Parts: sequence; C-alpha cells; structure tokens
Amino acid sequence: MTPRALLAAAATAMVVACGSSSSSGSGASGADIAFYGGTVQVNPAAGATLPMSKIQEIKQVSGVKTAFPVYRFDARTGQVEAAGVIAIDSIVASDPTEAAWSSLKTEYRQGHAIDADSSGEVVLGSAIANEVKKGVGDSVDLPLNPQSGAASHSFKVVGVLDETHTAPDRFAYVNITDGQMLLKDALPAAQRDQVDVTASATAIDVYAKGGASIDELDSIADQINKQISGVNAIRPSQLVDSFKK
Repeated sequence: MTPRALLAAAATAMVVACGSSSSSGSGASGADIAFYGGTVQVNPAAGATLPMSKIQEIKQVSGVKTAFPVYRFDARTGQVEAAGVIAIDSIVASDPTEAAWSSLKTEYRQGHAIDADSSGEVVLGSAIANEVKKGVGDSVDLPLNPQSGAASHSFKVVGVLDETHTAPDRFAYVNITDGQMLLKDALPAAQRDQVDVTASATAIDVYAKGGASIDELDSIADQINKQISGVNAIRPSQLVDSFKK
C-alpha cells in the first residue's frame, strides 16, 4: 500500500470505529465532549492533504462561521495523522487564533503561547511534557523517532499546559510554518518538490456560532460532505460516541 492509501484507510477506519449514532449521550467526559463535540473535523477524502482553497468553500456552507487549516502528525514517527479521535502523542500545528473558538479552554502551567510569527517553538500538553521530561526553556527534538523519511527538528519549549483530561494533554503544539516543514518531511521523497505545502493542510477544523449543539454541528458536517467534493467531514457525535463503554 502507498503512504497515501494507508492514510486514507486509517481515516476510514477511524470514522467507522467511531460509530454512526448521532446521539451525544455517551461515556465521554465533559472535557472529551468539549474538545471533540465543539468542532467539525474535515479530512481529505483521499490522499494525505487538502488544498487550502477548500477553506473558502467550507466557509460558504450554511451555519459555518470560520475554518482553520490544521497539520497533525504522530509525535513519534512524524507521519501524517488523520483527523478524528487521537489516542497517541501528536504534533499539532494550527492558527494561534483557533484556540479562541474551541469549547475546551486551556490554561498554562508554565510559560506562554507560541508567538504568532515564530518558528522552532513548541507548547507541550501535560502528559507529553511528563513523558519527554521537558519544561519551559528546554529543547526537544520532534518527531521523537522519525521514520519513512521524516526528520527530527529542535524546538524550544515556551509553554506547558495544565492537565485537560483529554487529547491536548498528549499534544505538542507548533506554529503553522513548522507544521508545513513537517508535512514536507512526511511526504514521499518523490512528492516533496511537487506538493506546495504552503497551499495544503492535513485537515481543516470547522466552527459554527458559539453555543452550537452537537446536532447542529452534525448537520453542518453533512452539508459539507454534500456540497464540497474531495473532503470527508466527520460528525462530532461520531467522535463523542466513540467513548461509549
């Protein structure tokens, strides 16, 4: 299987594993519901990346207030990670202003957010900070154990988050420019000079008006899939329901 086929299969498997119920009643914690139930995550329907132009198309869908490009990678291998429920240490690159839209609010145990125009800086979630034994002022090489052509890069830790009891505890947050660098590393060697990583993202996070219900967000996900080709918008209820025991 090619790397692109493997990613597509992983994304499909993740959605199937999440189930198809639209009910928001589940075994998910309040933090899980806030994180996974407050946004629509959009994957490429095939391949590893989405063109940035899809963001403007998504913003035209009824009910959508804004959308952001996202880059997600396995923090150990450096390989692209599909959107969905994330249960491993991950590197996440996104627009710093996206945090204001998230239903899950984070606080800093140490340090501060990444500067908007910076590169080579990282904010660590509480769990991954403990695993790598790093704090503010330290340097950490990411990804930790690069594979398949990926390479490690040195990042300065500028912040460590308080525990959230959900996915961000295992995230290493970097700036978009660094996410684009990691994306280029993760692409097959033959594609690195063919793909414009500044015009691509591995996923798109979509937000509605403040206080939108999971049912409303599910409807937005359905409309995105109906109106826009080449994308796979995941219903938030599928992600929340995946925590059922």
